[in-house]
Amino acid sequence: MVLSARVRLPALLVALMLACASLALASPAGAATKTVSTASGLKAAVKAAKAGDTIVLAKGTYTLLGLELAANGTASQRITLRGSGATITTGSASKGYGIHVTGDYWVITGVTVTKSLKGIVADGATHLLIDGVTVTSVGQEGIHLRSQSTYAVVRNSTISATGTVDKGYGEGIYVGSAKSLWKTYTGSATTPDRSDHVIIENNHISQTPAEGIDIKEGTTSGTVRGNVFTNAGYSGVHDADSWVDVKGNRYVITGNSGTSARLDAFQTHVQLPGWGRWNSFSGNRVSGVPGYTVRVAPGSTGTVVKCTTLTTGKLGLSNIACG
Repeated sequence: MVLSARVRLPALLVALMLACASLALASPAGAATKTVSTASGLKAAVKAAKAGDTIVLAKGTYTLLGLELAANGTASQRITLRGSGATITTGSASKGYGIHVTGDYWVITGVTVTKSLKGIVADGATHLLIDGVTVTSVGQEGIHLRSQSTYAVVRNSTISATGTVDKGYGEGIYVGSAKSLWKTYTGSATTPDRSDHVIIENNHISQTPAEGIDIKEGTTSGTVRGNVFTNAGYSGVHDADSWVDVKGNRYVITGNSGTSARLDAFQTHVQLPGWGRWNSFSGNRVSGVPGYTVRVAPGSTGTVVKCTTLTTGKLGLSNIACG
């Protein structure tokens, strides 16, 4: 019996060594967690970031211009920027972006962005996750996904008091770019800004003078669900008079709720032939809206307003028949 145990022991040790080696190989190569507490330290950390890294912001205010998240993560090794009680600002609602994302597979969570011209802007960033952030008191839009920023998710976040400098550009969340700006953001006036497959869910969007969510022509196949709107789209500047304005194609808008709007809760528009089509609205609950729950523009072919909404605007569920 003793001899048998002695024979098996080396085999057991070898198995344990192999298991440890396997775990080491599975860990992100060179991944690190770094805690920063100063603006210069934050800027240096994001510049040096590699796939799998986590940057933790200590509680405090970080005032800086040009915070660009340019490194690339991967599907299995995202790069995370995390803060609890951490505020990022440029120091003025008239200048700069609070956070500018140009790299892929970033996670931004827990931070507050305030007093910058724009809150969080993504340009050409794929698979960005914005989760549990606060964006407030910014000069223009709160979060903007543009320049072919695909597969972004914005969830569990609070966006409020946008457009403090320019009400006409005070959207809560802005997807894509207008046709007039395609050349700026895609390099060609005829190439759409295909910031496609965006999911916007479970956010609270309030006090936005422009639309709570503005979905531009040229974008396709997104989802807007479970969001709560309070007085979004209240100013009327640049025709902002609804919680959500859908100018893209094949969006699913479902399970949202809210109170107060200048006119309607949801609208479609056809800014270009072939756009503003095949969108679906269902299960949205509204209160204090003087217009329709869903106002569908002429030419919005294939738009479906399902008969599942229990509370509606004062004019009713929609200007088209529900199905």
